[in-house]
Amino acid sequence: MAEPMSAERRREFLLDGTRTAILATTRADGRPHAVPVCFVLDDDDVLFLTNADSVKGANIRRDPRVTFVVDDDEPPFAFVVVDGTAQMSQDRDEIRHAAVAISHRYDGGEGTDEFVRFATDALGSLVRIRPARVLALDRVGEHG
Repeated sequence: MAEPMSAERRREFLLDGTRTAILATTRADGRPHAVPVCFVLDDDDVLFLTNADSVKGANIRRDPRVTFVVDDDEPPFAFVVVDGTAQMSQDRDEIRHAAVAISHRYDGGEGTDEFVRFATDALGSLVRIRPARVLALDRVGEHG
């Protein structure tokens, strides 16, 4: 039977390996927009990088309400859903800090310098999701 994750288990789940998330935003015409993102955590906040002029960037600037989903596709299955408010920053120090952490998580830090340059020069925006509501369940595929 499905069971709620503790805060510690939720953090462990979110930071496990190179799991990505699906970020859902709302387009100007009301249609949903969902896209995978690489991310890291800062306490309970979720951090990822983007270009402010991308679809997700423009959506966040217009309406900062987002949903962020991470799941485990291996039985017995688990997931975390974060509903929150996204804040966008162009602070280069914050972008560098997040880019280093993301590089270490997803490529073991092998391309950190190049990724930091890309993050600051080409992407240029750090997004911080502050959770308003979190649903985190473990063992959702078990019955009985």
